[in-house]
Amino acid sequence: MIKTILVPTDYSKNAHNAVRYAVELAHLTGAKITFFHSYYLPIYVKNIPKDTAAEAGLRKEVSETLDAILKDKKYAASDIKYDIIVKDGSSTVNEIVGIAKEIAADMIVMGTKGSTGVGEVIFGSNTHDVIEKTEIPVLAIPIKAASLEFKNIVFATNYHFNDFNALDDLVLIAKLFDSRITVLHIDDGEMIHDFEYSMLDTFHLQVTEKADYPNIHFQLLENKNVFEGLQDFIHHNEIDLLALSSRKKVLYNRLFGKSISRKMAYHADIPLMIFKIAEDDEITDF
Repeated sequence: MIKTILVPTDYSKNAHNAVRYAVELAHLTGAKITFFHSYYLPIYVKNIPKDTAAEAGLRKEVSETLDAILKDKKYAASDIKYDIIVKDGSSTVNEIVGIAKEIAADMIVMGTKGSTGVGEVIFGSNTHDVIEKTEIPVLAIPIKAASLEFKNIVFATNYHFNDFNALDDLVLIAKLFDSRITVLHIDDGEMIHDFEYSMLDTFHLQVTEKADYPNIHFQLLENKNVFEGLQDFIHHNEIDLLALSSRKKVLYNRLFGKSISRKMAYHADIPLMIFKIAEDDEITDF
């Protein structure tokens, strides 16, 4: 159950879009939203008294941003419970992870630029580092993401045992929107074809036995380039949300190697949900 959502914000357009998604989730779940803004004072001014007036001004900006969104007739302002935290910190990522623990957040919703060049660098230094360091799910919202409903979700898997835990959490999201979940594995030809289908059948059976949700479907797609395979599937099937489970050893040590989550985070125009799960035995390397 989602009770508390943390939304870091810097007043940018991509952060504003993340607020829209967080408000929708709060509207559906009754969760409380904590908006967090971190600002940085250079070392040479660290010893000056705390500027409470400036912090109050920052809180006002966050509040005005939220009020603008709640003016949308789709939402009832009284339905959304929220508070605002403004804090001086030299490391935005560590502050976000720390606040998430402090308020016992169930999810972090962050904006991404979803672009190339400089946008990728900015994303890599913020949202992706939060994904790497936090232990809770992160919903990354590209600036171009438009639909507030996740009617068609794809969960990319490599048949890890702990993917079952991620699927359990994903089902909670799917139930909010009556979503279709497609559990997708990309066969890149590195393993015997019959073995791939055997593993999919086994995974299918175990998920069907454990998951309390009827609208889960399974598909194996052949493509030598896993990244391109995922992108093609997303574009051809009108996917609203891509979900992945993350393991540090697999997904975060390589910037543009086999790290599918890193590439999808940089290039996707749809929301990306990352579930942090424990390391387990791997059949293939995502």
